[in-house]
Amino acid sequence: MRRTVKTAIRRSILCACAVLLCLLVGGAVYAQHRHKRTVPSAPKIKKDILTLRYKPQAGTLLYNIKTEIDQSIASGAKDYRGAFHTDAQLAFHNRTIDYKHGIWTFDEYFTKFDLSNKALLGDSVGFREGLAVDRVTELTYNMQGDELAKLIVDTMKLLNTEAQTNAYFLQPPRMLIPLPEHAVTYGDIWKDHHVDTISVRDTVNLGITTGAYIYDVSWNYHLASLLDTNNHYYAIIVATDSGRFSGFQTNSETKVTTHASGPIVGNDTTVLDLFSGSVMKRSIDLAIPAKVNVASDPPFIDRLAVHSIVTLDESNATILKNN
Repeated sequence: MRRTVKTAIRRSILCACAVLLCLLVGGAVYAQHRHKRTVPSAPKIKKDILTLRYKPQAGTLLYNIKTEIDQSIASGAKDYRGAFHTDAQLAFHNRTIDYKHGIWTFDEYFTKFDLSNKALLGDSVGFREGLAVDRVTELTYNMQGDELAKLIVDTMKLLNTEAQTNAYFLQPPRMLIPLPEHAVTYGDIWKDHHVDTISVRDTVNLGITTGAYIYDVSWNYHLASLLDTNNHYYAIIVATDSGRFSGFQTNSETKVTTHASGPIVGNDTTVLDLFSGSVMKRSIDLAIPAKVNVASDPPFIDRLAVHSIVTLDESNATILKNN
């Protein structure tokens, strides 16, 4: 009888252990299966769907800028042509970077600015476009390329009329174009619009010439292509520029007032490095065929064609070529 009881107890203990072992093994298998289902797999990069963002870097970025401006005036009796070229280097020196809120502040200024082949029409007094654009501008942007604040640290010096108006085409280009908040694919379009007013005050020549020029420009951006170079990706962003130019000048001595207006047409291309988040290159082509009215004289057409190429020279530069 005692043997029978002991045998039954052993069997009960063995069964309980077997059941417990099954529960433990089954629970582990279930937990492992459940763990596999809840952990997401590594995302696959779709090369035709991109999220475009800037990634500010510490230090200074240097850009080389080459600009060509051609001018032609058709007055009926005689046609005039002129042109000049500039070779400049632009610095972007980061001041503060706030990664948490996605904003950063940097200084923008020329380290060198050289003029050559100067032959535009205008006053006989020396042109000083370099002084008009030689200033430090403090800018604050977010990662989408939206300008949040702009402060010109240096004040512009008083120059003749042509130097002030020409400086609009020679000032640092907006390297950080706006980027869409959502992911984009080829052909997606996003837009931007700016109205720039250039006030003119010339005390160098006869009397005082005052006036203003308004550049009302819209941009239609789209992702044109993706460039793959040794597994290094560049987004090619192309824009179509369109708008309207209008302006006037009045001289206090001659009492002559000129009015000018015309369309603004052009295009530009931005090459964005998707890894570093930096602009590698920008090319800009702009044309303004303006109709000019001067008092009782017959109107004439003043055409300007601007071509500019901006390329990255050095990232995180520690030594500037010309300070």
